[in-house]
Amino acid sequence: MATANHSYWLIAALLGQSFLINIAVQNLQLSQYAFYKPIVIGANLVSLSFYLMVLLLIKKILELRRQQQLLEQKETELDSVQSLLRTVRAQRHDIINHLDTVYALLSLGKEVLAREYASHLVQIAGNTSHLIRLEQPVIAAFLQNKLNQAIAKEITMFIDVSTDLKDLTVKPYALVTILGNLLENAMEAVETLPPGQRQIELEISRANLYYLFTVSNSGPPLDSAIKDAIFQPGVSTKGPDRGLGLATVKEVVENYGGTIEVKADPVTFRVKLPCKNSEVAG
Repeated sequence: MATANHSYWLIAALLGQSFLINIAVQNLQLSQYAFYKPIVIGANLVSLSFYLMVLLLIKKILELRRQQQLLEQKETELDSVQSLLRTVRAQRHDIINHLDTVYALLSLGKEVLAREYASHLVQIAGNTSHLIRLEQPVIAAFLQNKLNQAIAKEITMFIDVSTDLKDLTVKPYALVTILGNLLENAMEAVETLPPGQRQIELEISRANLYYLFTVSNSGPPLDSAIKDAIFQPGVSTKGPDRGLGLATVKEVVENYGGTIEVKADPVTFRVKLPCKNSEVAG
């Protein structure tokens, strides 16, 4: 969008430059002939009118493009909200089945299994309610999808949200890139562990003028050599031809004036992004 706007205004600038050069040349060539001056003035007025019409047309095109972009953004947000609503409805629809299962387990004397099952339900419902608080439908829908992936892989994912993201300066697609890579890495780090030990935690909080996104996992600690170079392209604990995700994350975070740091044990990534009207992160 920004590139297209730049192109339109570049065309307008070139037309304006041509218009001024044309006037200067005509005035220079015909300055000695008073008879032609009215004609030159008339031609200049026609050229000026044409140039103004071009400017108005460019302005109108840019306004239409902005409206189209806003409409597309609203459609994306609407799809995300509908996705969350479907998830909530599905959870409400299944609650009777879940309660019947807990009751059956208790009736059979399987109290430990009943507690584990109930704890699992509380986790799912709690995560969904936290996501709704974000006030960012695209991010909430993305995280809900990650939760579903974690459940399918028997990974326990906790999401702790203590703030909304209404003052976030980062575009939703950029935040999806950041969190997507960090959560995907966390899943890969724990998926080789026994199911009961596979844990990931995402904490979203705010400290003064900054949002904090902390992703930790229960996987093996990072080697000190890897930790110091973890954000360099090609550096990875997953083998060859890997290691581009964290380099991309670091680039996106820094492009938005943020910072990212890593802790080796437990493996924890902490992203700091500025809120609206805040200074660049130090």
